[in-house]
Amino acid sequence: MSKERVTTQDIADALGMSRTTVSKVLNGAPNMPERTITAVLNKAKEMNYKQFSYLQAFQNTTTTLPEKRGGTFALFANFLPEHFHIASAIMASLEHEISAYGYSLTIHMLTPEDIASLQFPQNFKSEQVDAILGIELFDEAYCRMLSSLKKPLLFFDSYYNPNAAPLDANILLMENKGSSFRMLNEILNQDGIHNVGFIGDYNHCISFHERYEGYCQALAFHQIPYEEAFCITQSDALFHRPDFIELSLRNMTTLPDLFFCANDLLAWKTISVLKAMNRKVPEDILVCGFDDTIVLNSLDSPLTTVTTPSREMGIMAARLLLDRVENPLLPPTTVYLNTTIQMRDSTIIPSAATK
Repeated sequence: MSKERVTTQDIADALGMSRTTVSKVLNGAPNMPERTITAVLNKAKEMNYKQFSYLQAFQNTTTTLPEKRGGTFALFANFLPEHFHIASAIMASLEHEISAYGYSLTIHMLTPEDIASLQFPQNFKSEQVDAILGIELFDEAYCRMLSSLKKPLLFFDSYYNPNAAPLDANILLMENKGSSFRMLNEILNQDGIHNVGFIGDYNHCISFHERYEGYCQALAFHQIPYEEAFCITQSDALFHRPDFIELSLRNMTTLPDLFFCANDLLAWKTISVLKAMNRKVPEDILVCGFDDTIVLNSLDSPLTTVTTPSREMGIMAARLLLDRVENPLLPPTTVYLNTTIQMRDSTIIPSAATK
């Protein structure tokens, strides 16, 4: 009988490594050797560990396959997908889709030093790669360096710089601005919401900026003034500090009636801090996010959010790049996939719920 749930100890035993080393890799610890990261990730995929378990579901999908051609797609990332369900599902469906055409997917983890020095990971050989993908890769100089390789290139989201010339790359996004507006509009149709804060660096990436635009549009529509005092919009690097959100919230003289957070991870961090401040959600303050990150939805309060089509994004990314591999003269495009709003308890005013 096969084991139902693979653990970090199983991966460690299979590789002859310590469980601590495997855990560090899977949890994104800095300064891990590239060879170790690659070995652990490949073994995790092979053993169907957690985030890679999406692959198993796709293996049973029957489809009429075209003639296999063979080759390699390289995916660049600077984080491990265990922390981000959307990335896990994207990678699974992407790998399944390109494998139907005979292509394999290699994963290359970038260190901050790689990005700062514009260097490739040691195990990356450009001449052996047919196409390149970047996920959560928002450094403009590094993205342009990848573009200079003149390979079919696609980014899942990208850096925000409206003054920059466009990249020679496909950009794949979920629909952000309209869905943020519609979600907030529905929340603000309730009585008693007079001020709304935004949490997240809206210049971090295209998606965050578009969600911020939807937020501003909703405020204007409901004639609610924008107040910087209710927002936490500093550089994204600060949000990685464990106490940054807490210090920012505690420094607010008063809190708004509602916080719109740029993603679910920020939303749950905000809810955790509010709880420590003896503020209940939604009784004392409302909170909503974006992404509908499944790994976070096991926490207490059901979160109002926007579901992103992560599986479909992987499929679309594969199709866009396969088209460019077969037809190199095709122009790069920016593609948006529709999203779905999920209205849940974290934004329902208790008095309204009992009416």
